[in-house]
Formats: sequence, structure tokens, C-alpha cells
Amino acid sequence: MSDSSVRISIAGNTALPALQVLRQKGYAVALSYVGDANGTTSSSYTATRDGQLFAATAPEELLGLVAMWEVRGNDWRRLTDSERAWHDALLEAARVYDCDGNEVVDG
Repeated sequence: MSDSSVRISIAGNTALPALQVLRQKGYAVALSYVGDANGTTSSSYTATRDGQLFAATAPEELLGLVAMWEVRGNDWRRLTDSERAWHDALLEAARVYDCDGNEVVDG
């Protein structure tokens, strides 16, 4: 791999940088914990700025929502026919792997 290549996967070392990016973008970030009927708690991260509120269960998800909105704006839900077609092609081309990393081929 060359020095200019980037390979990032969500891992224990990506949460704090994601939160710091949100802060650098001017968002106020908060963390709370939400309990369910079974006594299990889960994290809830929020980012707010200029009356906009974003919420997710992980910092990386939160940054992704903010990035989506910053690019797509308030019409983030609206999809074009070409975007739908691209998504259909993505699903069709998806590969399946077993737990050992071997590609599973129907046949």
C-alpha cells in the first residue's frame, strides 16, 4: 500500500476523531444513555447547530448523517431515478462472504 492510500474502517479508534470533526464543523455534541424495558442501555449521540438536530447510536453514524445533510440539504430524502438505479445495481453486484472470508458463490 502506498503512503497516499487511505483505508479506514469503523473501529475503536474512529469514534473520537468523528466527534472532533463534528466539533470542528461547529456542532454541539452530546451523549446520553437510553435504557430499555430489559435494563439494557444504549448510547445516543446528538449533534446540533443552527436549529438542526442529528441523532445516532455511534459517532461515525452521526458524522455520516451530518455529511449526508450537508451535501443533500433538507431534501435529503428525495431520490432521483438514476440514484435508485445506482442503488439497485449496487445491490445486484454485492458479494457474499462466509465467516472465513471466502466468497460464497451460488451454483
